[in-house]
Amino acid sequence: MHAAHGYALIADFPIMEAMPTLLGDGAARTEPELRLKKVKRAQIPVPSKREWLVRESGGISVAHGVYGTMIRSYCGSFAWDPISVGSSRLKPAAPILVSRGPSISTTRFNHSVLHGFVPQLLALRGEVVLHATCVLVDGRAFLFAGASGMGKSTLAAGFASLGLTVFSEDVVRIQVDDGVPPLAHPSYPGARLRGNSFLLPSEKRTNVQGRFGLPKHRVYVGANGVSQPPATLGAAFFLGSGRTVTPRFKSISPMQAMKPYLQSSFIQALPKETRSRDAFARTIKLAASVPAYELRYRRSPAHFDSLLVNIVAFVRALPKAR
Repeated sequence: MHAAHGYALIADFPIMEAMPTLLGDGAARTEPELRLKKVKRAQIPVPSKREWLVRESGGISVAHGVYGTMIRSYCGSFAWDPISVGSSRLKPAAPILVSRGPSISTTRFNHSVLHGFVPQLLALRGEVVLHATCVLVDGRAFLFAGASGMGKSTLAAGFASLGLTVFSEDVVRIQVDDGVPPLAHPSYPGARLRGNSFLLPSEKRTNVQGRFGLPKHRVYVGANGVSQPPATLGAAFFLGSGRTVTPRFKSISPMQAMKPYLQSSFIQALPKETRSRDAFARTIKLAASVPAYELRYRRSPAHFDSLLVNIVAFVRALPKAR
């Protein structure tokens, strides 16, 4: 049993990246459970060509049919949700069936499950799930979102090195309810850094490409954030490249925040006919209730520590929501 995104994530196979968590000592959950069961590829349906509505978007392909929803990862692993689209998804009657891709490592399979399948399945159930780093500062949660390679995981590792609690370095669920501030839920411990990251020790650093690109290493693994309750979302920052090593913050309007929110959202698994409408409806509530900023800086290993200090000082000075 694992705790992630405010859910009891239950699997019949070990998911080491999630770290097993006993749900007790005040950590009782009211959210529905998400159950995973590992099966052989032959036990999973084969979608027809016309049923594949999404192909290689964000590293996954998605198919819908009478059998439910099929998700295929870039490494050949599959997840099958047998509940048909449009059915009540609050209490799924059957577990999600997952199949490991041929000749891939356990680590890569676990990553496909946690960072690909689970967020897409949660989005299919109506949740708001974002590609973002999420860190706690003085009890409030702050998001740092951006395209792949913009440094989300590097920031997460840096915040963790300062002793801050990191809820997420890649995937975070945001609970958006009417009349109350949005809440960020903790996801999985640690940060995954590319093999050429300056934060890695020299013996692990490499520019040699593997079968699926640069290898990645997990750092600052700890379960303290995963066991914490959700936190009020204080602000969202959208990362971009800048000309100076000093971070530049620019406040943006809710409408300006819509596009980066949508770009950060897990929406590929949503039915094609309702995807745009559903994604907009979820995102507009978030954009309207959370201050958003554009954050730009020139990445420099020599100035990374001062970058972190400046970012933390800025978020601490932000007014709290009333």
